[in-house]
Amino acid sequence: MTTIETPLVSIIVPVYNVASYIDACLASIKQQTYQNIEIIVVEDCSTDDSKQALAPHLTDERIKVVQHRENSGLSAARNTGIQSALGEYMMFVDSDDIIDTRLVAACVDCALTTHAEVVTYGFTPFKDGSTETNLPYPAANLAFEATKIDGSYFSLPHFAWLKFIRASVVRSASLYFPVGLYYEDWPFHWHLGLSTQSKYQLPIDFYLYRQRGTSITGSMDKKLLDLFVIHATVINLVQDYKADKIKNTLADKIRQSHWSILTRIDNAYLADALAQAKKADKTLRLKGYKNDLTIRHILISNIVRMPSQVAFSILQMLRQVLNKRARLKVKRE
Repeated sequence: MTTIETPLVSIIVPVYNVASYIDACLASIKQQTYQNIEIIVVEDCSTDDSKQALAPHLTDERIKVVQHRENSGLSAARNTGIQSALGEYMMFVDSDDIIDTRLVAACVDCALTTHAEVVTYGFTPFKDGSTETNLPYPAANLAFEATKIDGSYFSLPHFAWLKFIRASVVRSASLYFPVGLYYEDWPFHWHLGLSTQSKYQLPIDFYLYRQRGTSITGSMDKKLLDLFVIHATVINLVQDYKADKIKNTLADKIRQSHWSILTRIDNAYLADALAQAKKADKTLRLKGYKNDLTIRHILISNIVRMPSQVAFSILQMLRQVLNKRARLKVKRE
C-alpha cells in the first residue's frame, strides 16, 4: 500500500476498572499488522489500578490517553473518543476484549476496495479466565471475501465494537451514544445504518468477546428497563428517516427484547416492566409495526395485551417454567 492507501484508523478504547484486562486488550491492538493507527484510551476515573496498568503501554506513541474529570459512563467515554479521533476511519474496542491482529488490516482493505462507509464483522465469545493458548483465534490461513449488505444490516447484532466506520459519516450524521442509559449500542447501530448507503460484511470472527459475570448484556436488574426508552428512541429514528422497509425487522427485535425483559428481569421490577411493555405494544400497533409470527412473539404479545393482573400471573408461571427448564439443563450438563 502507498501512503495514500494507508489511512489513519482511530481505535477508541473506553477504560473503567479493567486493571486485570487492559494489558491484553492493548497488546492485541498494538500488534495489529496494519500499523497506521491511533489508540484513543478514554480513562473514565477508574477506582482500581487501571491507570497503573496503562503506564507500560504509553511508550507507544500511537496511544493517546484522554482523562475524564469525573466518571461519566461508557456512552460518554465513547463520545469523548469520537470527538478526539483524527482518523479517516474509526472503530471501538471494549477494554476487556481482545482483537485478532488481522482485524484492522482486513477492514481497511475492504473499505478501500469497496468504498464502504461501514464494514461489519463477527465475534467469538470466550470465558473470563481463559489462558492465551485457549483463546478462540480464527485459523491463520483463513480466506474471506466481503459481502454487500443492505437491509440485512439491521438484523445484525447491535454492538458498536462490530463496526469499522468512515469517520466523516459519524460527524455528518452527528452520531453519538446516549448518555445516562444502558444498551446504548441500539440507537447508534440503527442511526448508523440509516445514515449510510454502502455497507459490507466480512465473514470473520476477529473480535474476541470476553464473557464476564458483571456484563450488562447478562443483567437481570433495573438496567433492563432502559431498553424501553432505547426502543422508543430507535422507533423515532426510523420514523424520522421514513424507513418503512425496516419496520418489521425492528418490530422483531423489540418483541424478542420484550420476551427477554419479561422473562429475566428481577421480580421486583416485573410489574413496571409489564406496564412499559404494554405501552410499547400499543405504540407498535398504532405505528403499523408487524413482526414475524414466531411462538415467542405470539406468546409475549398475547400476554402483554391481557389485563394487567392476568398478564402478571401468567408471566409468573411462565418464568417458573423457564427457570425449571434452565435448572434441569444445568444438571444434565
